[in-house]
Amino acid sequence: MLRYIAFLRGINVSGQKIIKMELLRDVLSDSGFADVKTYIQSGNVVFNSDNPDPAELIQLIEDLIEKSFGFRTNVILRKTSDIEAIVSSPLFNTLKSDLSKKYYITFLKSSFIDVLTLPLFSKNGDVEIIYSGKTTFISISTLYKGNYGFPNAFIEKLTRIPATTRNPNTLEKLLTL
Repeated sequence: MLRYIAFLRGINVSGQKIIKMELLRDVLSDSGFADVKTYIQSGNVVFNSDNPDPAELIQLIEDLIEKSFGFRTNVILRKTSDIEAIVSSPLFNTLKSDLSKKYYITFLKSSFIDVLTLPLFSKNGDVEIIYSGKTTFISISTLYKGNYGFPNAFIEKLTRIPATTRNPNTLEKLLTL
């Protein structure tokens, strides 16, 4: 069995696309996923599956969500080994947020093949991309007009690929589930 982490994009935000995590666990468990665990309400699901095809799993989970909750959302899927590689990287250990900056990891649903010149800044300068891979970006958010920049919209506009963003602490916690 393979261990996966599914990141659901844009659920339980501002009263939109509401999914109760306990119901999501039940839906996935009833559909054959094993050892299903969720973490916080932002759509982080860890599970086991015999299916080695991420594209099939994504389609299945997106279909289950639509059937069970009445709306469709993008699912971004990673093997736990992919997340372990990120968390154990030398760069990850330098991602220490404080009052002046916050670090985020953004996952793309599919590969981005363009090469970017880094660092790359958002229009307002509130998001700085410091790492870009085919499916993963790492960014720093700073205060702009009283709010921290959030990289997801910037990265989706840049890549034209659905994405979801998590903080480093969330990734570390998901690996303990």
